[in-house]
Amino acid sequence: MLIEDRRSIYRLTFGTVGVFGLGLLLDWPISFLGAVFTAMFLQAPAAMPIKVSVKLYTFAILLMLLSWIVFSLLVPYPLVFLGGVVVAIVLSFGWSIAGAGILPGVLALMAAMMIPNIIVLSEELALVLVLWIPGNLLIAGFASALSFTLFPAEPVAAKNAKPKKAAPDFDPIRRLVRMSLVTVPFALAFFVFGWSAMLVLLFVAILSQQLAAMPAAGKSVAKAMLTANLLGAGIAIVFYEINVIAPSVVTAILLTVVLCVALGTLAKTDHPLAPAAGSALTTVIIVYGGSIAPFSDDADVKSVVRVAQISVSALFVIVAYMVVDEFLPERSSAPRSS
Repeated sequence: MLIEDRRSIYRLTFGTVGVFGLGLLLDWPISFLGAVFTAMFLQAPAAMPIKVSVKLYTFAILLMLLSWIVFSLLVPYPLVFLGGVVVAIVLSFGWSIAGAGILPGVLALMAAMMIPNIIVLSEELALVLVLWIPGNLLIAGFASALSFTLFPAEPVAAKNAKPKKAAPDFDPIRRLVRMSLVTVPFALAFFVFGWSAMLVLLFVAILSQQLAAMPAAGKSVAKAMLTANLLGAGIAIVFYEINVIAPSVVTAILLTVVLCVALGTLAKTDHPLAPAAGSALTTVIIVYGGSIAPFSDDADVKSVVRVAQISVSALFVIVAYMVVDEFLPERSSAPRSS
């Protein structure tokens, strides 16, 4: 294995396990989300500058606070509230398409779906999310910076640097419609049926942005996504059962070390499952972390139930993207005339 690949695995393990373990020991709200963000940052080839982390934190807290204010005012008016959720989701996708990036797009979707969903239960509880989603993002930024400092990445020589690819040519309106047709019905179902599984909405926000970043959700993409989610779900169940047998923070930390080393190593190989390793890692942290450090009313929900909820949600979103791709395929912004 190359030295840089080893350093990458060390970075991923040190940063992700560090945030995950400290979150369990210090018990700050939704600490597993900090581990998710850290894992996402550490899968990048270079460190995120501290200034960028601070900007992301500022953006996130302003966005979450705006969502909390708006939807707190709209709660007494159900139809207007649902209309606001739809508009917020469409604006989130539109902003992402305009070039905001996957992470800001995920944050925008979290503000559009998670905050309103929790507000329906409790405005005070939603305010905790408003403060701690950005807080976990900032913690992840500093943890990833420290990890890159301790295990530096090799600089890429200018002559070996890959030339920048041309910007993809696509119809932004068509892509916006495609993305909205999948996510909006799912989000509305949550509010109409009174569901309150925050982890599912978090997972769908991340999955939707990952699929949206791809030009077309074809069969190969769907197969890779399903493989990643099934792999992550299976690992999460095994970890949860081990934690039931040996209920200790040390057990959780050791399991996370094994997880990061194993999936980090897998990602650096030529194995067919290698492309699924990153998404599987995110799935495990969300399901397993949310099971041993539950948020509010989710405390009595078992890990198996969480896995079932997330698996069904993933299946719905992926299949929905495939159906939309079949009837409304991607096209360039300036199609050729016949």
